[in-house]
Amino acid sequence: MGNRPPSPRQRIREILRWRGFPLFVFLAVREFLRPILYWHVFYIFDRDLAHEPLPEPYSKVDLEVKVYTKQMCVDRIITELAALGELGRDEIESRLNRGDVVAIACASGELAGYGWLGLSSGKVELAFGTTWIVRPREAVRYGNFVSPKWRGLGIQSSINAAVNSYAREHGITRALGSISTVNTQSMSLAKHYSSANTMKVTLIRIRALKKTIIKASGAPFESRFLRPK
Repeated sequence: MGNRPPSPRQRIREILRWRGFPLFVFLAVREFLRPILYWHVFYIFDRDLAHEPLPEPYSKVDLEVKVYTKQMCVDRIITELAALGELGRDEIESRLNRGDVVAIACASGELAGYGWLGLSSGKVELAFGTTWIVRPREAVRYGNFVSPKWRGLGIQSSINAAVNSYAREHGITRALGSISTVNTQSMSLAKHYSSANTMKVTLIRIRALKKTIIKASGAPFESRFLRPK
């Protein structure tokens, strides 16, 4: 499967290509302010797997998507995931050890993308130490990534379909998830499925004060998240 992590120049080109110049400037300003403060704004989604039909994938390429547990993730698979440059081996192994599973999509024998499913309350982080509350028969879809070479082909829809199917087959009745408001590609997926968000969460980290400002609308923050300790 072999992949190489993108260089900083490649990352800039990808942002400009998929998000446009205005959003690129916004992200650059946010990065410039990182030593002082940093912020995230997320839409929160909640899908009823027990009663709603599962969304059909619309990938434009032939894919092989397989869901891996800790017992199935041999060293080669972990190495190839880490080679994409988004996650280190330690983080991958930590997620698998706590019981999370990962759906891996391959196209033409190459790892094209992946997505995670978390089953443990207080373990899956939204940002700045804020973690999800995961109740019995619930799970969190998180950490979706598609390699730059394969973006724009609907691959994330196939990853989500595999994760949803796995969750339903294993007794999960509710799948939770978040999308950053600046992640235009993932937002387009939500719009394609006409998914309605249930909450909007804003997190602002003031580094000098070591303080996180939290604001939620649509539902109480504590209904879905644990505050940072």
